[in-house]
Amino acid sequence: MSGAASLLQELAGIGASIKSAGAQLILRAGPNPIPPALVRRAREVKQGLIEILAMPESEIVRWLDQHPAPSPPGRCAWCREAERSDAVVVPFGVAPGTHTWLHARCWAAWHAARRTAAAAAIVAQGGRS
Repeated sequence: MSGAASLLQELAGIGASIKSAGAQLILRAGPNPIPPALVRRAREVKQGLIEILAMPESEIVRWLDQHPAPSPPGRCAWCREAERSDAVVVPFGVAPGTHTWLHARCWAAWHAARRTAAAAAIVAQGGRS
């Protein structure tokens, strides 16, 4: 597995996400901070990350559809906070039994991290180098 793919798996493992914006990378922390060592590694394998992140949308969507991330209702799968009257947890997903329960404010970060995990998994399975 390439250094870039390995880094993607580590970032996904801590709930971080990464996306490319042209020749730049945008790295976002999830519920946990990103260790400085991972930020340094991202700089070192920048070109490989950009190539992986240019993966066709159809490949990412197919992987996400094949690997749902169900969670129990009543607690956000991203921030882990319980549902409250001022922070409702709602289901995301369409297939019965595969809903991921999230606060609306947590969806974007959760989804970005899932896309990062999908790209890493596709590369690990030999889809990209």
